[in-house]
Amino acid sequence: MSDERLPLHIDPLRLARAGVQLRGRMPLAEMGRFAPLLATPDGEVEVELDFGIDAERRTFMKMRLRAQVNLVCQRCLGQVQHGIEVERLLGVVTSEAQAERLPAIYEPLFFAEEPLFLREVVEDELILSLPIVPRHKEGECAPAATGAGTDNKAGSARENPFAVLAGLKH
Repeated sequence: MSDERLPLHIDPLRLARAGVQLRGRMPLAEMGRFAPLLATPDGEVEVELDFGIDAERRTFMKMRLRAQVNLVCQRCLGQVQHGIEVERLLGVVTSEAQAERLPAIYEPLFFAEEPLFLREVVEDELILSLPIVPRHKEGECAPAATGAGTDNKAGSARENPFAVLAGLKH
């Protein structure tokens, strides 16, 4: 498949046996856990999935995600654009024992008999890719508005507390 509508549910074992590649987009607004973390849930995430079986007969899913999202800057509370580019190699496992035996290059993707809800897997990776404290780069924040509890008055010049010492110098 190429750039088609992505399925809601997948069977990674079946897709890996067939060597399937899936390409498509998912609207950010439809992601119930990820969308509330954004300033605006506009846009889409580009999803590329490659399924296969490695030389050791392990089932894997290679996932690439790309998106531009708007987050709330924690310095100025304005919007800050954040680019997401995620590439993960997931080893499909059905038990903790299998997960422990996975080589370090794989992250475990637990799969039971029922189909896997693809949006949840994509959403998990997007959430993990967000910065802990989103903010603009130094000096890019909008000027902060005068907040409650400050006694700065508009137009008044702030006195230098060391001005008195200037007179004592001579």
